[in-house]
Amino acid sequence: MDSNSKMDRIIVGAGVLILSGAFLPIIFADRKFNYIEGSPGYEMTLGAIYVVTAAYSVIHFRQIAAVLSRSKPLVFVTAVALLSPLWAENPNLAIRRSFALLGTTLIGALLASRFHSSERLNLLSVIFRVLAVSCILFAIVLPQYGITTDRLLHLGDWTGVFGNKNRLGAYVALAFLVDWYRPIGARSRLLWCGLYILLLVESRSASPLAALLATWVMIKLIHTMRTRHRLSLRAIGLAIGSAIGICVGAGLGTGVLQAVLGRSADLTGRTELWQELIPTLLHHPLLGYGYGSFWAGASADYFALQRNLSWVPMYAHNGYLEVLVSLGLAGGAGAFWFLARGTIHATLLAETSDLREDLFPFAFLVYFLIHNIVECTIVYLNSLEWALCVATVLAVLPERLEKWEAIAFDESESELAIPEEYA
Repeated sequence: MDSNSKMDRIIVGAGVLILSGAFLPIIFADRKFNYIEGSPGYEMTLGAIYVVTAAYSVIHFRQIAAVLSRSKPLVFVTAVALLSPLWAENPNLAIRRSFALLGTTLIGALLASRFHSSERLNLLSVIFRVLAVSCILFAIVLPQYGITTDRLLHLGDWTGVFGNKNRLGAYVALAFLVDWYRPIGARSRLLWCGLYILLLVESRSASPLAALLATWVMIKLIHTMRTRHRLSLRAIGLAIGSAIGICVGAGLGTGVLQAVLGRSADLTGRTELWQELIPTLLHHPLLGYGYGSFWAGASADYFALQRNLSWVPMYAHNGYLEVLVSLGLAGGAGAFWFLARGTIHATLLAETSDLREDLFPFAFLVYFLIHNIVECTIVYLNSLEWALCVATVLAVLPERLEKWEAIAFDESESELAIPEEYA
């Protein structure tokens, strides 16, 4: 892998900035916004960066092809999305959105192929810090844009340069992870991570905060189970998966989870939506409704679902269900296998490296998997989270997966190389 050039930083940095969603919702704000048609200005900006990304990927075709060849499941799920207009009820919409997904994925592939791990974190850190300062300035100098003033329920919530409190919260959580695991001085880490926490608190976005806390608990738990009890990754996975399932199930029934998240008993309508959505999935179980071709009336079944709800959803509010809605079991299997392989190898990297930055892939993927319980960023178009997921997984996957996968489930007792202060 070659060290990145100035052109790499400009093109990929521009892609990261645009995918973050910063500034564009404010610049192209439109009260007549149509979910299906989108904002013309926003669409043109995204289209332009995807065209540039595609052209740059062609220039570096061999590197892109080499890094994508590490993950056949990623290639498969992207191919299913690109083919989904063949069975979607709204093929034109599916075509536009599947090509946007391709552009998002290519930005992730460029991040993986053109940047070393430390270079990726440095690039992301610079962009995130600029956005953090911009959010502060917007909240203080331009509160009409940086703070919610027109919604009684969210009055006073910070939105910064993102135009949406949840978008700000998701960005801040990513920024926190980047600077926490980036090898920088303790004072600098404390300053910037403290600033990110401030923005997260002021945004009052509960989901990213809960996902960050859960990520920290998960990392500490895995570290303890491996170092003190010397359990295998398979045993740890089963134990933690069962614990999460029991806790979420108990929380949904008792209100504990809702109290932690600061949400209503139905997670702001999410559980009501999920209960209605799961039977709908059975109408198109294998291939789904076509990529991005279900919500807002893009499919006839949407109206049947909408009649049973007390609000108007625009996506599943659960990344795993969203993949099944769009791409069915076929696309879902590819996406989940891609994530499973990535998590295995990120765990191995964290175990075998004593570099702080090598803990970031594992921490990010744990956060990504948890956050998608209540949000949608898995195989999601125009999503910085998905681009970073693609980059993170492709960067940790070796060329020969079979050997590493065998090591991942090795029952032998091994000593972790993770320093206690990094865990």
